[in-house]
Amino acid sequence: MKISTLILAGSLAANVILLGMIAVGSSDDSSSAPSPVRQNLSKAKSSAPAAAPGSAAWAELQTGDLAAQRDRLRAEGFPPEIVRAILAAQVGESFAARRKAIEQAQAEVPFWKNPIRDPKLQAAFRDLGREQDKILKDLLGHDARNDDPTYVAYLRRQFGNLPDDKVDQLRQILDDYNQQRSDIFLNSRNGPILPDEQQKIAALDKAMHADYAAVLSPAELADYDLRSSNTAQSLRYSLAAFDATEPEYRSIFQLQQAFDDKYGRMYGMPSPDEMQARSAAQKQLTADIAAALGPDRAADYQRATDYSYRQTSQLVARLELPPETANQVYATQQDLQQRARTVQMDRTLAPADRAAQLSSLATEAQTRLTTSLGPQGYDAYRQNGMGSWLQMLAPRPAMPPPRE
Repeated sequence: MKISTLILAGSLAANVILLGMIAVGSSDDSSSAPSPVRQNLSKAKSSAPAAAPGSAAWAELQTGDLAAQRDRLRAEGFPPEIVRAILAAQVGESFAARRKAIEQAQAEVPFWKNPIRDPKLQAAFRDLGREQDKILKDLLGHDARNDDPTYVAYLRRQFGNLPDDKVDQLRQILDDYNQQRSDIFLNSRNGPILPDEQQKIAALDKAMHADYAAVLSPAELADYDLRSSNTAQSLRYSLAAFDATEPEYRSIFQLQQAFDDKYGRMYGMPSPDEMQARSAAQKQLTADIAAALGPDRAADYQRATDYSYRQTSQLVARLELPPETANQVYATQQDLQQRARTVQMDRTLAPADRAAQLSSLATEAQTRLTTSLGPQGYDAYRQNGMGSWLQMLAPRPAMPPPRE
């Protein structure tokens, strides 16, 4: 069976060709002498159901091999994205039987057992995808992903506004190292990454960065690090609730990168001296960031990088409340925590009085938080870890008297 005829069985391919018919039809008026293919396409548009293209139109487009069909489509003026979609659909269909065999092997796990990724099956899926990509690349003369605006935008965000040839080199390097990383993750079999595997991943990261440095100028490499290094990815997460300006981000990044380059991720249990040095460096980093930001923004940074505050900000956004609500909740937390510590440390209070005051603070906390977040928001805040500090407002049980 000719591979091109397989497209008739797939609704995706049918829709793709229908898009191609529409695209060609939009330019029919500009052609003084429509070709037989265009004429049949016009007939198909007017007479065929929307769910499938006309068989006559498809018979005109159909050829004995994909390369010839590609040339015919291009000659007929089909847009590149339509040509790619038609070819991709047919290539995908040609791999359907092999993909189904892998899926069936993976589905043989009884439903009452937790499916564990089989490295061999996952590798087979990956190799299948690479084989499809190679066929499309050979047909189209370039990586088919270049035709995907979303993927192109991802590359530009990751690598910046670099010349296309450098982006292609960086992407090839990234693909190569991602393959090596995926081999490590596949071997983990859904389990935790072992220390030696973590070290291998760290070594791959370092080697990939060195390969990037061979392609990029120092300024371009520095820009890449700002965008896509491990430090950058971690920093963007921690600053999610800070709303940093670009100068602020750059200042914090330089300080954080220096810390990460020296101390980085720890593998295994550090010695007491290493822990002490790291702790001192972390305190110095915090002080340096505060000095770079200034008093007001340093206070905002300290609050925004608090885990509970970040979670609260996400809850506030989910509830579609004003952003300053997160600040109100944080202020409530800080106020009541401080007052609760004062009560708990007051040794002059009788146990009953201490319990009564803590109970009063708990009631006040519920009232203030409910006012800020609403009843549903308060329940979510209390149940999802953000309100764990409320436990300190609960009176502690009295200690039993010592036995005689």
